[in-house]
Amino acid sequence: MNHVMLDCYGANTTLLENLKYINKVMNEIPYVLGITPVNPPTLIPYYYGKVKEDDGVSAFVILEGGHLTIHTFPHRKAYFLDIYAAKDIDSDKIVEYLKENLPYNQDTSITNDRDRNVEVFDTESKYHPGDDFGPHVLAEIAADKDTTMEDIYDFLEHLVSTIGMTPIIRPYVLKSKIKNHRYISGITMIAESHISLHFDKVNKVIYADIFSCTSFDFSMVIDIFKAFGKVFSYEVVARGTKHYSIIANNKEDFERVASDIWKKNIES
Repeated sequence: MNHVMLDCYGANTTLLENLKYINKVMNEIPYVLGITPVNPPTLIPYYYGKVKEDDGVSAFVILEGGHLTIHTFPHRKAYFLDIYAAKDIDSDKIVEYLKENLPYNQDTSITNDRDRNVEVFDTESKYHPGDDFGPHVLAEIAADKDTTMEDIYDFLEHLVSTIGMTPIIRPYVLKSKIKNHRYISGITMIAESHISLHFDKVNKVIYADIFSCTSFDFSMVIDIFKAFGKVFSYEVVARGTKHYSIIANNKEDFERVASDIWKKNIES
């Protein structure tokens, strides 16, 4: 059970702002990786923020025990992809798919691959607000009771305002497709990225995920998550390390030639 996080720079602006194309990518990735999607892609265009450079498209797919999300930033020629599921994910396979279908500059980009089976309790964050894109909180909670769909919905609804984020949708909460609906998954999209909870009913564990493109007091979330039970694993991953330096120094056009991809999809 691993969690793959890709911070991709030097991407093609036209592809990043094309809703039909992003929908295609989000439909294909689960099948490329052999993971069952619980819902079709949900896409949210975001073109009404205070910062023009933050305009783009956010999308998510709930997977068995996890999720797939993407946040695109056409003005910055960047996108951030997050994939986590109840089975191991081949990070090389997803990188190869993206190189062909949503190309980016690998020299300036970052792939983080975390094993969520390994318990980590690291409160010393390596995230630097002045340099990095944002903090990504990964936590596991030993649930002290059976958690319902309503519990997850209400928690996500209130968590957004508690940590000072900006909601752009109401929470989505779904049961998994597999026998006995082993997983209950909830996700909400915020202007700052996304928040998700995945409850494994068999092992009584909640896998929590907060990804924000802006700094916030993430030290408070340990106490907030205690509403469900004991937090036994916690880590903050810095996303988009040296993000602002990369953007500021990106005077050279990193866009890869995507005309063949574009032509192929128009014709199909």
